[in-house]
Amino acid sequence: MCRWGCVYNDTTYMCRFCGTRFCNDCLKGEFYGLMKEASHCRQCNQVQCLGRRVEYVAGKGPSAEAKEKYAAWKEKQGKKKGKKKGGKKGKKGKKGGKKKKKKK
Repeated sequence: MCRWGCVYNDTTYMCRFCGTRFCNDCLKGEFYGLMKEASHCRQCNQVQCLGRRVEYVAGKGPSAEAKEKYAAWKEKQGKKKGKKKGGKKGKKGKKGGKKKKKKK
C-alpha cells in the first residue's frame, strides 16, 4: 500500500529533478493536491520527471480481489468529479440602500 492510500505498493516514484516522492497510480505525493499528470511534477513543475522507483517491497502486493475493488472505486470517483451540486444563491454585499438624511 502506498503512503497516500492506494492499494499498490510498487507505484511510489521519486522526481528526477527535485526528489519529491509521489504515487504513479493515485497521483498523490509529498505535496498538497494531486498531480496533473504522472510525468509532470507538482512541486518543481518539470515535465518527464518520473525517476526511480522507491519504497518497493517485492512479493507484498495486494491480491487480485483488492486490485479489482480499488479499480472500481477509482472509476466511481472519476465519475463523481464531473457532477456539481447546486447551492444557495443569495445577495452579497450591503443589506440596504442609501440612507436619507432627516431635515430639521
